[in-house]
Amino acid sequence: MNAGRAARSTVDGTEHVMQSQQREDQFRELMHILPDGVMLIAGDEVHYANPACAAQFGYPADRLAGEALSALVEDGAMQRLLALLDAGTDAQDGADTVPMPAPRMRRRDGSLFNASLSARDVRYAGRPCKLLIVRDLTEPERMRDALALRNRELQAVAGRLFSLQEEERRAVSRDLHDDVGQSITAMKLSASAAMEEIDADRRRDDLAGIVELADSTVEKLRGISTLLRPPQLDALGLEAALRGHAMQLFRSAGMPVELRIEPLPRRPSREVEQACFRIAQEALANVLRHSRARSTVLVLRDEDGQLRLEVHDDGAGFGQAPAHGLGLAIMRERARSAGGLLRIESSGGSGTRVRAWLPYGAAETDRGGRR
Repeated sequence: MNAGRAARSTVDGTEHVMQSQQREDQFRELMHILPDGVMLIAGDEVHYANPACAAQFGYPADRLAGEALSALVEDGAMQRLLALLDAGTDAQDGADTVPMPAPRMRRRDGSLFNASLSARDVRYAGRPCKLLIVRDLTEPERMRDALALRNRELQAVAGRLFSLQEEERRAVSRDLHDDVGQSITAMKLSASAAMEEIDADRRRDDLAGIVELADSTVEKLRGISTLLRPPQLDALGLEAALRGHAMQLFRSAGMPVELRIEPLPRRPSREVEQACFRIAQEALANVLRHSRARSTVLVLRDEDGQLRLEVHDDGAGFGQAPAHGLGLAIMRERARSAGGLLRIESSGGSGTRVRAWLPYGAAETDRGGRR
C-alpha cells in the first residue's frame, strides 16, 4: 500500500511539474507577441523580459534578464519605482496608493524616456515576482507635440491668409477706385472735350491723351489680375511661367539661378498649377531675402506620376532654428491643400532645400489639350 501511494505521489508530482512547465511555456509565448514591454522582477533584478521590453531598453532579446533594476531607472528614482511595485497599481492612474509620479526609465545607452508603468504581484516558477508592464511614451509624446505644433501653425496660417485676403481686397478696391476709376473718368472727360473741339490739331492731342490713358489703365488692370492669379499660368502653362518668373526675379536681384525645368507629360489642374507656382514664388523670394546664397537651383519635373518641385541654395540655412516660420507654414499648407507634401531641409552654412510633391489633380489633360 505504501509503495502504491508513493508511486501515485510521484506521478502526481511529475504531472504538476509538467503542468507548471506548460503554463510557463504558454506565458512566454504570450509575452513574446505582446507589443508592450513586460518584465518579471525578482528581488532587485530582472528575472524575465519579453522581446518588446528588451527593445524598449535597447537590449538584445535575451540580454535584459539578470540586469539590476537600478540600471533601468533614472538616477535617484529607485525608491519611487520600488514604491510603485509595492503599491501594485498603475502609476498613470493618479490613484492615492501611488503618491509619486512614475520615474523615467533608462535605456542601455543612458538615454531616458517617459513610460506608463503598471505593476502587479504574480507567481512565476514557484516564486513570488513583480510583473511590470512598460509602455514607452516617447512616440505618443512626439506625436502630441507635433500635433500641437501643427495646430498652432494652422491657426497662424489661417490668420495670415485671412489678413492677406483682406489686404488683397483692399488693394484691389483701392486700385480700382483711385487709379482705374480716375483714369476712366479722365478718359471720359477727354473724350467729351474732343467731341466739342473744333480745332483738328487740338482734337488729335485730346485723342492721343485718351490712348495714353487707356494704355496705362490696361497696365494697371494687368497688375490687379496678377495679384489675384498669375496670368502667365493660363497663357503659358506652369513650366514657362516658372521659368519666366525665376529669370525676371533673379535678373532684377543680379544673382544667378540654374533652371532645371523639364516638360511635363500632361498639364496639372488649375489649383495644382497655382499651388506649385506660389510655393516656388515663396521659396525663391526667401532665397533672395534671407539666404545670402551664391547659387540657386529651381527644379521641376515629373517623378513617378507626380510633380516634383525643388528649390535649393548654398546659403546660410536655418542653423539650429526650427523650420517653422509663417512663410514656410503657408508653403506646407498650400502643398497639403493641393493633395501634396512639402519638406524643408536646412542646416547652418549648408543652405536650404525645399521639396514638394504634388498630384496632377483631377482635371488632367494631355499636353496641349484644353481643360
